[in-house]
Amino acid sequence: MPVVDWAVKVGYTVEARDGELGVLQEVFNGPAQSLFLSADSFMRVVDRGQPDLTIPFTEIVDISDVKRTIYLKRWLREIDALGWTRDPRQPGTPAVPFFPKPESAAAVKPDANGSVPPRARVESGAWSPGAAAPRLEPGKGVRIGDRFKPGDRIPVRAQYMCTVCSFRKHSRQMLEENPEGLFPPAHHPGALWELEDLRP
Repeated sequence: MPVVDWAVKVGYTVEARDGELGVLQEVFNGPAQSLFLSADSFMRVVDRGQPDLTIPFTEIVDISDVKRTIYLKRWLREIDALGWTRDPRQPGTPAVPFFPKPESAAAVKPDANGSVPPRARVESGAWSPGAAAPRLEPGKGVRIGDRFKPGDRIPVRAQYMCTVCSFRKHSRQMLEENPEGLFPPAHHPGALWELEDLRP
């Protein structure tokens, strides 16, 4: 069972580490494992053109109520091995193969500092506005989009993102793993932790 009691809500988007899986349609308890263990909680995730996925709550890493998104700790390529296409309420049914959709955009490769390329200029030569533009966090000395190296002190309680694969981790989880208040090792070689904007 997860340490955090997640408030999982129907209609939220569910994301693996490297892509979106679909929309949460149902929450249910599976069969009891034994006389001494309670039943696990599951969520049924639906996406057009894909088999329904039945994912245990133990796979949840974080939930963003602002973005209405549930983040999982697994990769798309792991779904078949985990048997998420099999409903635990019907143990005799075979697992349907899952074929992840190809990514629409190529993954951005970081440079030596772990940063991504700058935003493109518009025809006038000015920088194009976009969600990646850093904004001041109200009352704080850091800005949305600021990047921090592994081992730096965590400046504010917020959610941070790997600059290579966009894996998200909240400072609360980082502090549970490292009470000294420092950023954990890089999620990828050369990656940094970027302060994410969770405001509506």
